[in-house]
Amino acid sequence: MRLPSLAVTFLAAGFAAMSLAACTPADAALDGDLEIAGMEPAFWGVIVDRAADTSAINIDFKPEFNGTAPIKSKAEDGSVVLTSKTPEGDFVMKLKQEECLAGLDNEAKFDWAVSVDWKGETWTGCAKARKAAAG
Repeated sequence: MRLPSLAVTFLAAGFAAMSLAACTPADAALDGDLEIAGMEPAFWGVIVDRAADTSAINIDFKPEFNGTAPIKSKAEDGSVVLTSKTPEGDFVMKLKQEECLAGLDNEAKFDWAVSVDWKGETWTGCAKARKAAAG
């Protein structure tokens, strides 16, 4: 039995949508605003605001410091590297696209696992694209 061409088009679109739903977010999302946070070995977080060209970095509840919005590059292992220039030196975040669980209960799901080497320590955490504020 031959399906009409319109039915074939709808079936193809459905299969494409299902395969896209199984994909993780594209690296292109890292060009937008981001939320990055971790709890190892200390509580730390970064809010990337591309419009303001800033990265607000907070470490262990101390006053935050700002850097530039990060520049994206690729590491030899294929992971994405985001580098923010700060008064305290380059803040380099290495992101691997995979589901990452965060929070005290590991219930929050993020799209990337993150590691940061900063002042002799390696920190781990998670990252996701930041949603625009409503209103």
